[in-house]
Amino acid sequence: MTYNARMYLKRLSPTVFTRAIDASLALQNLALAAQKTASSVLLIAMLIGSQSLAAATDSLNIAVASNFRTTAEEIGAQFAASTGVQVRVSSASTGVLAAQIRRGAPFDVLLAADHARPQALVDDGTSAGPALCYAQGSLVLLGTNSMEDALSDASKSIAIANARSAPYGAAALAVLERDGFASADDRRIVRGSNVQQALQFYTSGGADLALVARSLSPTSGLPIPRSWHAPIEQYAVINARSQNLRTAQEFLEYLSSPPVESVLTSFGYTSCS
Repeated sequence: MTYNARMYLKRLSPTVFTRAIDASLALQNLALAAQKTASSVLLIAMLIGSQSLAAATDSLNIAVASNFRTTAEEIGAQFAASTGVQVRVSSASTGVLAAQIRRGAPFDVLLAADHARPQALVDDGTSAGPALCYAQGSLVLLGTNSMEDALSDASKSIAIANARSAPYGAAALAVLERDGFASADDRRIVRGSNVQQALQFYTSGGADLALVARSLSPTSGLPIPRSWHAPIEQYAVINARSQNLRTAQEFLEYLSSPPVESVLTSFGYTSCS
């Protein structure tokens, strides 16, 4: 309150003067309270922002084709030990995962089992791309010591992944369609929604044989010649909606590092052609 204002108020009656002073003090208190509230709101916003940033950089959500789940978990543990970024792995068939990402699933990275679906995500803008090859897989036949006899025997049921959504299922069908073998039309086929489920059907006794990813059975089974089916080249892309783009890119770069190469070899994968 200015000097002139005080002198004017003093000429008023004591009651009016007192009320005016009280009103002035009340306005000053309200202004001070408003300043404190604004500061508190700003502080809370800064804290929330810092917590959100920490959450965005301290973890990575990876969508992984079923054949690669165990491998990805081992790679993720190494990446976490090296960077402090925790890797959460979710698995399903490549087709299912690609569809989920397109519908807005909060995955940062897709590790697919083919090239077509990751490239489709790039083409429609779901991923900024490019699609990068990180491994090449292969098949094994479980349930027999004689590949030729088992694959030509129509009485033997066989478990495979769904060829429509799982690249390993498509490769398995290509093997069965070779000359001299009992095709899918001639024998009972037990189809899993993904290659991991196909293996479960076999191990539970639901099928006599199984054509599955070598990575799911790296020490047993008869290796299928790679020339019997199209190459199973597995590609990775980053989700354009990811809140962790820089970390996701670091993870993709890590996939080509020497420590990862040794893990890939131990699970039966080879380098991309």
